[in-house]
Amino acid sequence: MTGTATHLPGTSSAAPLRTPVYQRPGVFAGVVTTLLLVAQLLIDRGYLREDISSLRAGDAWRSGGWLSQVLLYLVKGLPGPVVQQAVLSAIASVLLGIGPELLYRRLRAAHWTAIGGLLVVATVMLHAATVFVLTADAGEIPTVLALAALMPAIWSMETVGDVQSAIGFGLWLPLLLLAGPLTALLIVPLTLAATLANPDARRHGLAFLAMLLVTILPSVIVAIGIWVFLVRADFGFADMLRPYVSAYANLGSGDLAGSLAALVVFAPIIALPVAYLFWPSRAGSRHPVSAVAVVAIPLYLAVASVVLKTSVLPILPALTLVAMFATWLALQQLSQVLRVAAVLLLAASAILSWTATGVWDNPAWKSALVTAVQDIARPWANV
Repeated sequence: MTGTATHLPGTSSAAPLRTPVYQRPGVFAGVVTTLLLVAQLLIDRGYLREDISSLRAGDAWRSGGWLSQVLLYLVKGLPGPVVQQAVLSAIASVLLGIGPELLYRRLRAAHWTAIGGLLVVATVMLHAATVFVLTADAGEIPTVLALAALMPAIWSMETVGDVQSAIGFGLWLPLLLLAGPLTALLIVPLTLAATLANPDARRHGLAFLAMLLVTILPSVIVAIGIWVFLVRADFGFADMLRPYVSAYANLGSGDLAGSLAALVVFAPIIALPVAYLFWPSRAGSRHPVSAVAVVAIPLYLAVASVVLKTSVLPILPALTLVAMFATWLALQQLSQVLRVAAVLLLAASAILSWTATGVWDNPAWKSALVTAVQDIARPWANV
């Protein structure tokens, strides 16, 4: 029997025989160029990035986000805020330009169609939180990338669970320390979870100790490296601890309901991993741990960001959920229905992130951004 197979936008039965235009680096270089152009137009209109404002106020070393703070420390030596903003925007654009290409290729490897993969990438990149961290405040990018990069390690621990996967998982944990006090708290529970995931570690004390050391040792080495860097930068051990003491010693009771509302409104995709846990599937094909991680970690950020004394963006939990969710899509073999639902929910997330101004808004940034986009579109409108 012959006929033409029909596939939904999220699925594919075979990989393409040749590399199509949307897989070529030039297209993604165009994405980076566009992002740089928008960021530069914002600078030209006098918009001062919030990370540069923090740097000029002397607050850059108080958050404990070491990856972003090292970058700001280096940028501080550049002449003037205009050059500093241009350099930060260029770095953020490159990072956010590489990410979509990697995500798209992983989606294609997971048998998503070209259209489905492009829709996932487009909706992630058009989310207001994504555009904001690119053009206004890159300080949260390390946190988002660290947690998104952790998803393949969690997946490997769940699907393989051997010593090698535990070592790989441990190598990613230092990123949580480097991202700041908010994510550093996740290191201990994740280390214990990874250790207990090994059957031998659950049965034998020595095996438990060995697995624990293998998992936690990279984070200890990175902590020592942070201290050495601060000493060379004329900061003492007390300066290294100050962000953590400030965050953990002054617990508060902020707007928890508002933080959770921002997460749900800006990222309604949170519903899909929950639905996946109960969706009918073949025996042995369900991987609940990674699905739970996609939901639990952003929920933790939403709660901890108001309980702990931190200065993270209110949209950080939603942006983290979007990034982790997109990574999870590239790992998990979902049914056609769930893939279509994922694309629709990502589109809803992007739309709500721009329209639900009662949850979070930045009028000055949006005004400068709209003007910049209009300037880009004006020459094309006259053609």
